[in-house]
Amino acid sequence: MIEQSQKVATRQRASYLLWAALPLLGTGYQIAAKNTALILTGHRFDLDLLITALHTPWALAILVFDIAGFLAWMVVLSAYKLSEAFPLSALSYPMVILVSWILFHEPGSPIQVLGGTIIMTGVWLIGRDSQED
Repeated sequence: MIEQSQKVATRQRASYLLWAALPLLGTGYQIAAKNTALILTGHRFDLDLLITALHTPWALAILVFDIAGFLAWMVVLSAYKLSEAFPLSALSYPMVILVSWILFHEPGSPIQVLGGTIIMTGVWLIGRDSQED
C-alpha cells in the first residue's frame, strides 16, 4: 500500500515538473528558431537555405525542444484535464516577449507589458477556476 502511494506521489511530482517545463521548452524552441532565422538571413528560399539550416546547431535545438515539448505535453495530458493544462501554454507568450527584449535586444512597449500581464492574469484566473472543481 505504501509502495503504491509512493509511486503516485512520484508520478505527481514528475508531472508537476513537466507541467512547469512546458513554457520553458516552448520559449527555448522560439530562441532556437530566432537564432536559426538570423543565420539564414540573406539566403534565398531554395535548397541552399534548407541545407544551411540543417547544418546549424540551432536547427537541431529546434528538433530537441519540439520533441521534448511533445513528450512532456503527452505526460501532462495523461495526468490533467485539458482545460487545466492548456492555459499553461499561454505562459510562453510573455516569456518570449521578455526573452526577445533581453537576448535579441528587440524594443519593448507598454502595450506588450500590458498584454503579458493580461495573459498571466488570465492563466491565473483559469487555474483558480479549475482548482474549485
